[in-house]
Amino acid sequence: METELIIEESVTESKSRKELIPLWIKIFGWLFLVLGVVAPILYVASAIFDFEATYEMFGLSYTGSAYAAMPMLISFIILVNGLCAYGLLFQKDWGLMSCLVMGYIGLLITLVSMFIYLPDLTIRLEPLLQIPYLVKLHKMKPQW
Repeated sequence: METELIIEESVTESKSRKELIPLWIKIFGWLFLVLGVVAPILYVASAIFDFEATYEMFGLSYTGSAYAAMPMLISFIILVNGLCAYGLLFQKDWGLMSCLVMGYIGLLITLVSMFIYLPDLTIRLEPLLQIPYLVKLHKMKPQW
């Protein structure tokens, strides 16, 4: 009897969490999930076969060999974003909080990268999605 109640609560909680996530976040979540799998594979292949690749995320960009710190950093950021997307899409307890943390880190990286190249000030469009994303996650937090 008690086991049935726990399972029933878990199923209800899972359904309500899934319904909390809007379609646009699900689409971007799947995109980040796929990138989170592909980027490390590309990085390792680039290192093994010594070919140049282009890495870009949150305004950080690099084209060249994998034997530099920047492609490793960008690949790591993409991998972590993929893990966070997994947690959110599959309604893990840690999913929402990890997405909030990485959302703020991504916003910070984007804003800093805009001002690093001051003579070439580039207005990035990522904050136009990152800010509503963070607002929506905060609104979801009490029900999560």
